[in-house]
Amino acid sequence: MTNRLFLLAAYDSQNIVGTALSYYVLELSKLGDVVLFMDNDMPGDGELGKISGHIALFGAERHSEYDFGSYKRAYAIAKKKLALDQYKYCYLLNDSVYGPLFPLKKYMEDMEALNKDAFGMVFNPNHKEPHLQSWFIGMNHKVFTSSWFENFLNNVKAEENKIEVCRKYENGLTNLLCENNSSIGFLFKIGGKKIYNNVKSLYNQGLPFIKKNAFIRHNGSLCNQLQYILSKCEPQLREAILDDANRIYGPVYVSKLLSATPLDALIRYMIYLSKKVRTAS
Repeated sequence: MTNRLFLLAAYDSQNIVGTALSYYVLELSKLGDVVLFMDNDMPGDGELGKISGHIALFGAERHSEYDFGSYKRAYAIAKKKLALDQYKYCYLLNDSVYGPLFPLKKYMEDMEALNKDAFGMVFNPNHKEPHLQSWFIGMNHKVFTSSWFENFLNNVKAEENKIEVCRKYENGLTNLLCENNSSIGFLFKIGGKKIYNNVKSLYNQGLPFIKKNAFIRHNGSLCNQLQYILSKCEPQLREAILDDANRIYGPVYVSKLLSATPLDALIRYMIYLSKKVRTAS
């Protein structure tokens, strides 16, 4: 019996269970029970077959409430069909990242060893709204079985834009934890947009994930950073990432991105800056 419950939120523009998501589910299943909820119409049986042996529960519904809408639904079906009291920890995770780039077991143990009520992979020390980044948050039994946490999830609804989602739910969860005197810990403190822009440096610091949008960030100017990370990945993960990226962004784009020189990267970044200046003026 595992003592970890993973509530994994996912979305796919093509309504499938992608290779990278399958890889993530497989790695999580080695460490706990996985409840996957997709913000999609229900994928076909062939898609579910890719992960059926590695998940405890699955759900799908196009709800347009972003990740917290999927967390809400995953929690509800877990409460209904699983005995929550058997779990010591519950994690909220989403598929906005590729990975894990390193074995995840030690990271889980290190987070849990912090002996905090809630803990995250990454803490953003934003001076206005410091918060745990919601793509990887863990909570102890006291927190995830509390009425105030369940009420928070139950009140998640569709918002006008992603900024409001982050304000009300990502920042809001950290605020709620503090309001309820919950202690908070984390493994990495990463401010600003570094989680998106400094993927090579963060990889070398041991962060076991990269944000998916690194492939299109700043007009693709992170190309050399991605080349470096992919050259270090074990083959199965590298193939999963490339299969996913080729499907989403197109093989021609990805091929050019991953064969770009440092000069190409600079040109890409200058084009990005030029467009940004024109847009602002």
